[in-house]
Amino acid sequence: MIRIATLGFILFCQTINAQFRSSLYDDNQLSLSLRGGADFPSYDNQTKYVDYKPNLNIGASVDFYFNWIGLGIDFDYLKNSPKNTYPSSELYNNSTRISNPSLTQNDVNRIFIGAGPNFRWVLNDDISLALKLKGGIANIKGGEMVLSSSPLLLNYHNGYDARTVLSGKAQMEFNWFFSEHIGINAGAYYIQHFGTEDLAQNSTVAGYIPFTENNGQNNLTTNNAMIRNSSLKHEIHSAGVFAGLTFRIPTEKKAPNYNLTVIAKDQETGIILPDTFVELYKDGKRAYFARTNAQGVAFFKNIKPDNYEIRGNLYNIDLLSNKAGKSEFVKNSTLKKDLSTDAATFFVKGQVNVCKGKGSLRDVTVVIKNNQDGSSRDAKTDINGRFYFKADKNATYTIYGKKGNYFSQTEIVSSKNADRSNTLFLNLQVCMEETTCGKAINLQNIHYDLDKYEIREDAKAELNKLVQFMKDNPNVKVELASHTDSRASDDYNKNLSQNRANAAVDYLISNGISKERLKAIGYGETKLLNACSNGSDCTEEQHQINRRTEMKVICP
Repeated sequence: MIRIATLGFILFCQTINAQFRSSLYDDNQLSLSLRGGADFPSYDNQTKYVDYKPNLNIGASVDFYFNWIGLGIDFDYLKNSPKNTYPSSELYNNSTRISNPSLTQNDVNRIFIGAGPNFRWVLNDDISLALKLKGGIANIKGGEMVLSSSPLLLNYHNGYDARTVLSGKAQMEFNWFFSEHIGINAGAYYIQHFGTEDLAQNSTVAGYIPFTENNGQNNLTTNNAMIRNSSLKHEIHSAGVFAGLTFRIPTEKKAPNYNLTVIAKDQETGIILPDTFVELYKDGKRAYFARTNAQGVAFFKNIKPDNYEIRGNLYNIDLLSNKAGKSEFVKNSTLKKDLSTDAATFFVKGQVNVCKGKGSLRDVTVVIKNNQDGSSRDAKTDINGRFYFKADKNATYTIYGKKGNYFSQTEIVSSKNADRSNTLFLNLQVCMEETTCGKAINLQNIHYDLDKYEIREDAKAELNKLVQFMKDNPNVKVELASHTDSRASDDYNKNLSQNRANAAVDYLISNGISKERLKAIGYGETKLLNACSNGSDCTEEQHQINRRTEMKVICP
């Protein structure tokens, strides 16, 4: 199971490291680690009434990495203290209480030296994780423990005699570098010593006088005979945690650095351009890319000096490209280049919102028509309802949105009166209203001459929006309703509003909308929006509110 887990970790490191390897974790890298921590032992010597306390570990490692794999040598010093568990109070011998038995204890000192493979996973310039496997030898000495009350020897263990034993160690280590060459380490280990022997004196290893418990008293056996532990060979295990310092030692002469910074700004106004996507192309293929920061600067560090074309785009609008020649690069220095916008164009920042609401609309297809040359193109709103496009000088654009069952207002943006020397961005707001069935939407600027119902030229622009909406939604049927103010008789207003609604329907039919999808209704003065009914004293502006044309989607 351990072998399978180790193999899996190795394959994982090899795969991930190929994607995340960083410049500071070089191939052929030498490192030195110093550490200290706590060791938690387990001795299998089968000696009763002797346990071992956690104590100190200190160590050092020298590791050499070829890339993700390396070799290392470990040195560890581990110290443990024996712990007597034989009762020393309420102990009796032939009904005579044994008082103040003496206890002598010596620490166990273990020294481990091992070598073996390392496998590391490099996360970034500062952080790595390593699995280290070591095999080697250990020297174990000390640990004598004697509990006595003259003339009785109650319990003892002779400890260990500094014999060399085979040992193995597995360690997980985390490294974080706060500078290029110095960092901190932390981790955990497991170490095992094989075939360890107790120190034997007169062919005995350890012994104790047995006792029996009776109502809280511990009574020695009558003959005070020692029970000997004759088991010599056993294993010693311990696990521990540690922390310390790691030093990266360069093994090769550092290669010269070649750096490039690109500043994106508008040359006409001096406006810096954050969040510009900058790319370096070599032989038509992208070699490097970065994004400008809040100061409009993109950094390219440790790049290969070559002939590059520098391209940039902001809000998916291309900037003027630039070039960096191979001969311009100077080792251990930074070449500076600019990217700028076209002096003959403006950037339009658009926003699509819900009419009379607070929400923005995402995934709206925004149609942008150049009124000078008749060309048209589309843009898409992002998650915040924003869209962008490039506008020529002295041009006017008609803009509207398309999205499902939303009806868009049409907006005009013009650069004709904008001064390019101090203006780069033009702002635009487009509102769209959801056309749920039965909901009336007021068509703006549908005006008629007095007592007339013919469609005027200035009303066609608004009706054209409705034409486009119905073409974008071919299954929708629409009611066109016309309203008047309260002046004149009810019958007159009813007929006038019906003729005006019929005229609007005829206009839509003439622009390719099927008659079966349209319904014209004249409501006269029956649906006033204010209190300006017959005989009311209202201003012309108040009466104008009631003279309107509305559309609503007919419910199935």
